[in-house]
Amino acid sequence: MISTTPLHGLLALADERHLGRAAQASRMSPAEFAQALQALEAEYGHALLRTSEPSVERSQRFEGFTPQGEQVLAWARGFLAQSEALRQELQASRTEAALAPLLERRSVSPKRLRPPAPTAEHIDAMLQAALRAPDHGGLHPWRVIEFREAQRAALAERFEAEKLRRDPLASASDRRRAREHATRPPALLAFVVVPRARSRVPAREQWLAAGAALGNLLNAAHQLGFGAIVLSGERCFDPVLATELGVRPEEFLAGFVSIGSVAEAPPARDHALPGEVWSAWTPPTVPTPSPDVTHSDPSR
Repeated sequence: MISTTPLHGLLALADERHLGRAAQASRMSPAEFAQALQALEAEYGHALLRTSEPSVERSQRFEGFTPQGEQVLAWARGFLAQSEALRQELQASRTEAALAPLLERRSVSPKRLRPPAPTAEHIDAMLQAALRAPDHGGLHPWRVIEFREAQRAALAERFEAEKLRRDPLASASDRRRAREHATRPPALLAFVVVPRARSRVPAREQWLAAGAALGNLLNAAHQLGFGAIVLSGERCFDPVLATELGVRPEEFLAGFVSIGSVAEAPPARDHALPGEVWSAWTPPTVPTPSPDVTHSDPSR
C-alpha cells in the first residue's frame, strides 16, 4: 500500500507549485522529498511530474504533473479526505466511549429499583470516589449516614411523623407513601453538608465541593452497575427529623440517596445542548471620551 507520506507531499506540491516549498510544507528535506516522489513513481510505475531533465537531476523548478500524475493526485485527494473523515469518526468514537459512563448516567426513581442492594464494599467504593472530587482545602465538608435494613421501620415512623407535622390532615395513602420513602430503596443514604465555619475556604466553595462529591458518588454507583437518585423535598428542612437523624444545627440535610439494581430503565428524556450553557467572554469596549467634553484646568 502506498505510504500516505508521499501522498501528502504530492498534495503539498500541487498547492505550492514549487519543490522546495512543498518539501518544507511536508517537513522533509529536499533530498527526502525527492526520494519520496521517486518512490511513489516507482510504486505507481509512471512518471508523475513533467520535467525536461532526468528524474535523478530534478531542480527545484516544478513543471507540472503528467497525465498519470494528475490521476494519482486526484486519487490522493479523495483517499486522504476519506482517511481524515475516518480518523475524525474514530476519534469521536473514542471520545464518546471515554465519556460513556457520564453521558449514560440517569437518575433512577426508587420505584424502578430492586434488590440486590450494593454491598458494604460497594458503598465504600462509592465513598472513595466521592472523596476524590475537587475539594478546596481538602475539607470534605460533607458526610453520609447509612440507613440499614434493621433501622428502616424506625425511619419510616419518623418520615410519617414528619408528614403529619406538615399536614395534620394527610390521608392514609399520603402517610403510606411517606413510609415507603424509607423502606422501598434497596439502599438508602442521607447526604449531609458540613460547612467548616473556621476555614479560610468560602462557604460557597465548600458547598460546591460537597456537590462535586455527591456527583462522584452517583457516578460511581452507575459505574458499579446500580441505579441511584437524590431526593430532597420538605422533609430535609424539618428540624425535628434532622435532630432525630443526628444532623447538628450547623449542618444541612441535603437529601436522601436511593441506590439499587435497576428493575426498569427510566423513560427517555431530552437533555440541554452544550450551547445552552456555554458562552465565550469578550472584553467590554472602553468608551472613548466625546471630543466636545471639556476638562477644567486646575491651574486656573
